[in-house]
Amino acid sequence: MPVYTTTADLAMLPGIRDYVLAHAREAGLTTPMEPRLDLVLEEILVNVAKYAYNGDSGNVDVDCAVTDNTFCVTVRDRGVPFNPLEGDTPEFSTDVDERRIGGVGILLVTHMADRCSYERVDDTNELTFCFAL
Repeated sequence: MPVYTTTADLAMLPGIRDYVLAHAREAGLTTPMEPRLDLVLEEILVNVAKYAYNGDSGNVDVDCAVTDNTFCVTVRDRGVPFNPLEGDTPEFSTDVDERRIGGVGILLVTHMADRCSYERVDDTNELTFCFAL
């Protein structure tokens, strides 16, 4: 499947969403799974747009693959090295006003996707999330 490349800003979301959902449907991802994929995708892309380049411009690449009855999406950016899967788990036992900000989105990602992985390859962050077909 071809790679979708665009600037890493919030305006990219609809185009990438359409690209990924079209490939997911073609791969056979069931309609009830689409909201999970959509939420995971949005969470990852918003984080790239907001934090990957520290306010500078940059690109994001997205590609889709089907292997072993699994649909996977890989999001790549050349921003600051960051493995979101190594973050602290959010604390839910304290009052909401006292909680540290952050971490809830990636918690959703890891719970909604069937598999997530991160690699830093050639100065590029590669985050892959997969759903069983």
